[in-house]
Formats: sequence, structure tokens, C-alpha cells
Amino acid sequence: MNSSFNGKKAFIYITILVVVIIINIISNKKYIIGNFFSGSISHIELEDSHVKPFIEPKFLNRDVQVLSGYSIDTLLLKENVDEKSVVESSRALSLVFDPRDLKAGSNVTISYDWLNQTEFLGYEIDINFDQSVIVHKNSENIFVAHIVKKSYSKIVNSGSGTIENSLYQSALSKGISANVIMNLIQLYSFDVDFQRDIKKGSKFEIVYEDYLDKRGNVVKHGNILAAVLKFEDRRVPIYRFTTNDGKVDYYDESGKSARKALLKTPVNGAYISSSFGMRKNPISGFNSVHRGIDFAVKTGTPIYASGDGVIKNTIVSDRGYGIHIIIRHPNGYETLYGHMSAFAKGMYPGLRVTQGQVIGYVGSTGFSTGPHLHYGTKYNGKFVNPNSIKIPPGRILSGDDLVAFKKLVSDIPLSI
Repeated sequence: MNSSFNGKKAFIYITILVVVIIINIISNKKYIIGNFFSGSISHIELEDSHVKPFIEPKFLNRDVQVLSGYSIDTLLLKENVDEKSVVESSRALSLVFDPRDLKAGSNVTISYDWLNQTEFLGYEIDINFDQSVIVHKNSENIFVAHIVKKSYSKIVNSGSGTIENSLYQSALSKGISANVIMNLIQLYSFDVDFQRDIKKGSKFEIVYEDYLDKRGNVVKHGNILAAVLKFEDRRVPIYRFTTNDGKVDYYDESGKSARKALLKTPVNGAYISSSFGMRKNPISGFNSVHRGIDFAVKTGTPIYASGDGVIKNTIVSDRGYGIHIIIRHPNGYETLYGHMSAFAKGMYPGLRVTQGQVIGYVGSTGFSTGPHLHYGTKYNGKFVNPNSIKIPPGRILSGDDLVAFKKLVSDIPLSI
């Protein structure tokens, strides 16, 4: 009896629920239909939609690097390009670019048809920083070639750290390129003695430009925009600035040129093996005055002119300073670069050279016990200690140039 009652009760509840649902649907039918069909019906075109059709790419590209001793023909044959296409494409290439100029390490992008991935369509060779040569099939299925300007983007990078052993090694460990570091060292050669000034615990910071190709790879380092070296007792910042008359130079925070008349260190990566003054001569064994500074560095290292001037002498000898150059500078100064392995190409008496120009290469010619640069300085005909010369800075900014420079300094804050 009780079971039958419960069943009837459940049936009544279900019936009531169904009736409520039906009434609700009927009462809202007009509203629902009105929402679906309110306004006029418009056709949706594909271009009005955010849905894009899938389009198959036209090319399949493969990037390869040129190995030492490889020609473009050898490279293509290695990539299984048929011999006929290799010959025809190389013939087109030779009309705009000498294949013998292809350098090891150059990037070559080889293109194939996307649907038939064995069909060779051409290639692109990176010639240099801003040019490439493209070889491809034209509408008549004939290989043609032309040189194009490459696009790139410029970004600003920065790096900083504490020097543990040398500026070069410490900056390298922070991911800064060797070329950027060597440029930095040369900029600071005006005012910093890298043998004596830099000690463990000194700090550095550098802001510089990088150029990226379309793949996002760094293809070239640009200018150093700002940098600072901080020692125990002084801080040496420099900023790159272009004056209203178009001249580019580096200046300290006050607007004084960082460029001095003579470099303190005319060779990179060296340490002082013998200072100016009395010493025991390593050749004769007697005490004598050493009229210069010896920078120990490996054979073949480039030697820079320490200042603008005119070559007075280029001397080749197996005695004394061996192969050496003497440069005459303004205001009574002369500099001597001894024990070279060779002169740089085109050096001769009377040639005008600029500060930082390569004039020769480190060696051990003449009276020398090992590879090094002997660097001597004369003032009014007398040898003087290169480190004792106090030469005032070059240009000092003023007026509109100084106002613009101060703004640049504030726009490139250095944290050290």
C-alpha cells in the first residue's frame, strides 16, 4: 500500500515538472525567435571574417654554411641538387658575383618547391653585412641572379660586471663580443693604463648597438654608445656624441673630449714587461736607462699609431730597435715603435697617419729577447716617460652642443 502511494506521488511530481517546462517554453517562444531573427539577415563574406584560409607555403628553405675549401657547386652537389641545375645556376651567379669570393662560414639558403621537395628553385648567399645575392628561376624557368640590399634591425644591448683577472676575460664571460671589448679597450687607451689602473674588483659597464638579420641573429656590432670603468679611486665614463658640425667623438660627463693627443697603450692585450728608467739590460747585462716602455704581447699583434702625425722614418735593421717606425706629432712630440715583425701595408716616410691606425705588427727583431713592443716618446728631442706626459683633452663642448650632450647623458643612465 505504502509502495503504491510513493509511486503515484513521484508520477505527480514528474507530471507537474513537465507541465512547467512546456509552459515556460511556450511563454518564451516569441522572445527566443525574436532574438534569432531580429533585424535583417546579412551575408558574411570571407574577408569580413577573422578566419583565414590555410595557404601552403611556396618554398621549403634549408640553411647551410660554406665549409673551408668548398665552392658553391660543391655545396649544391653535396645537398643533392642535380648537376644540370648546379651548372645553370652557377652560370647565372657568375654574372653578378665572382664565386671565388665565397668565404668559408658564409650562410647559404637553398630553396626547394614546397609540394615537390626535390625540385631545386635557387639559393641566396650572404655576401656581407648588408648585401646578399639571390639566384632563382624566372617565369621562363631560367636561372637569373641579382644582388639585393639586406634588411636588418638595430637594438641597444648592455653589459656590466666586476673584473676578476682582466677586462677582456671578465667582459667575455658576461656574453659581450670580443670585437666590442677590443673597441672598448681602444677607446680607453687614451686615459687608462691597463697594466696599472685595472685591478681585481674594478667594475665596468658598456652600452652598445647590435644589428640583427631577419632571423634575429647578430650580424654586426654597432657603436659603443656609453661606457664606464670604475677603479678604487676614480670613475671614468665616456659617451658617444655627434656635434652640430657633424663630428663624432667620445666625451666625459662634463663634455670634455675623452680623446687625448697620444694613446697610453698603443697595442691591445699586452702587459708591461719593462718600464721607463734604469734597469739591467737583458742583452748586455749592464745597468742602463731604458728609454721607453716594453709591452709583452704575442707576435703579429697589431700596433696602433698613438696619435695623429706623419711618419718620420721606417727603418729595417737587425740591430737596436730592429724593424721600427718613428712618427712625428704636433707640439714637439715623436713616438717610436720598435722590434716589429713587419710594417703594415703602405707605410712610408711622409705618410700621414691617424690615431688608432694600424702601422705594424709585434715581433722580436733587433736586440730583443722575445716578442714585445718597445714604445718610446720624445718631447722636443728628448726621451720622456710616456706615462708622465700630461696632455689636455681635445674639444670641450659648449653652447647648444653642451645642452644636447647633457640630455644624451641623462637618456643613457649608467648604473655603476
